[in-house]
Formats: sequence, structure tokens, C-alpha cells
Amino acid sequence: MKKLLLAIFILMLSLSLFAACGQIEEAAEEAAAEESAEPVIGVDVMYKDVMVPYDELAPADHIVVLQNAVNFNREGFYTEETKPVTENISYQGAEVAAYPISYVTGLLSHECQGDLTVYKKDGSSLTVPAADFNGMYVIIDDFASGNPPTLFNPESGTEVADFFYAVTAEGEGIISVVSNDVFIFKDVVAMMGWDDSASYTVCATDKFHIPVEPDYMAIGELRGSLSGAINGSFGDMTIASGKINDVVIIQPLQEAE
Repeated sequence: MKKLLLAIFILMLSLSLFAACGQIEEAAEEAAAEESAEPVIGVDVMYKDVMVPYDELAPADHIVVLQNAVNFNREGFYTEETKPVTENISYQGAEVAAYPISYVTGLLSHECQGDLTVYKKDGSSLTVPAADFNGMYVIIDDFASGNPPTLFNPESGTEVADFFYAVTAEGEGIISVVSNDVFIFKDVVAMMGWDDSASYTVCATDKFHIPVEPDYMAIGELRGSLSGAINGSFGDMTIASGKINDVVIIQPLQEAE
């Protein structure tokens, strides 16, 4: 009888030790998994803490938002010393303040050459030689007015009223967004003839930028606010809570150099 009880005791002790070893091993595996798991950006770490500086991204073609390119509000692409300023030009018999288009084309990746296809708000288009376009000025009466800008070259007299967007010979783009305008990002890249199923980087005037995958490009909005600012929003996207203010550049997603 004593031998039987001893055998049962040894068996129970063995089972207990086996179970304990299993629990320890399981706990160790869970801890290892937690240590090796990738941190979730926007949840475990702030995106700004891991964002690659804009100037370290590989070169790419650009779509430039015209109004945010000349409406200086914070340092990034421009500083307080280099910020866009107006010049006085003669237009329709009057002297008006206007921004040289070079502030806009200077944010493209390539110098404007050849011919540009320029589109107006009414859907019409015209071809403008780069030499003529590069001499134009941007006339904006009020960033919050909701009125499309006018492009005018005082030397040649070439005028584009109600400017909407332009596509360069190199395939880059410039788009006008005014107060109350709302465009889907996917549609914006498609206007320029770009791949609307690709991922893109959306960049603000201070060089803060976010990667945007195709699903969010399809719902993301480029919106002109009542104040004249032009901002982007991407629904429930985790990075930056799906929002980026003062959008100035859209470019294909590239890895850091």
C-alpha cells in the first residue's frame, strides 16, 4: 500500500513539474514575441521620431500645390529671409502685386523645358512654351477668396485666367487649390497622368511628410479651407492621425538614399 501511495505521489509530482515547465516555456515564448514585435507607428512610437528627413529621400517627380508654394506660413522649403514676396507688374492697365512663378517651378524636380499643357477651370487647355511660362507671374487677389489665380507674362502678354493645373514636358505637375475646393488625392495624381494605384509621399511646407498607401490615396482629400490653407486628410490612417496641413508637394513614395 505504501509503495502504491509513493508511486502515485511521484507520478503527481512529475505531472506538476511537467506542467510548470510548459508554463515557463510558454511565458518565455510570449515575452520573446513581444520583444521582437515591430512597434506600431502612431501607437507605440510617434511618427515624427522615426520619420526620415525630407532632404534624405531619393529624388522623385513632384506635383506642386501652387497656393501653398507662395503663401509662406512656416519655415521649411523657404525661410523668413527667402520666403516668397510679390513684385509689382503692369496688368490690364493697372499696377498689381504678383508672385514670380519661379517660387512654384523652383519646387519641381526638373527645370521647365519644352512645352507645358495648361488647363483652366472650365476644362479648356492650351500649350505654353516653357520660356513663356517661366516668365509668368501668379496674380492672387486673396488666398481665402475662392477665386482661381491668373497667370500672366508681362513681357509676352500671355495670360491664363482661371488657372487649374499644368503638366510639364517632364511629366511633373502644378495644381491650384482654392478655398472650398475638395479633391481626392487619387484623382489629383491621375490628372497628371501618374499611376493612381501607387503609394505616394505627401509633404507639407515645413518638410514634414507622410507615406500614403493606395487605399488611403483613394479616400484622402486635398482640401482648400476657408482661411486659404490647403490641407490633406486620410480618414482613419494611423500615421499623423491621418492629417497633414499646408500640403505643398506630392511625389511617388521613395526610400531614403
